[in-house]
Amino acid sequence: MIKFVARAFAGLFLDEKARAALAKRRAARVAPAGGGSERERNIAAIQARMQDIATPERQELLRRAMEVRRAKQQILADLSDEDRQKLVALAMKKLLREGRE
Repeated sequence: MIKFVARAFAGLFLDEKARAALAKRRAARVAPAGGGSERERNIAAIQARMQDIATPERQELLRRAMEVRRAKQQILADLSDEDRQKLVALAMKKLLREGRE
């Protein structure tokens, strides 16, 4: 949370040159020279195991599901506040009525 706030204020108060210098320092800290960190090695190991677990068909299915989710999120984001409130009210009514039917 503190990092989020710090970055938000940095975007407001730092000029472009200062932001570039800060980004360069952060990148140097995140990606140390010398073969990668333990975290990077762990991520690579997990990705390698994922190749064994998930078949190409399953990976494609997951990719498509994420595309559908993003599309739905975009539709919801484009709703006006009034329409979003109506949708929430309708969903709550349906969920409350579901146990009675």
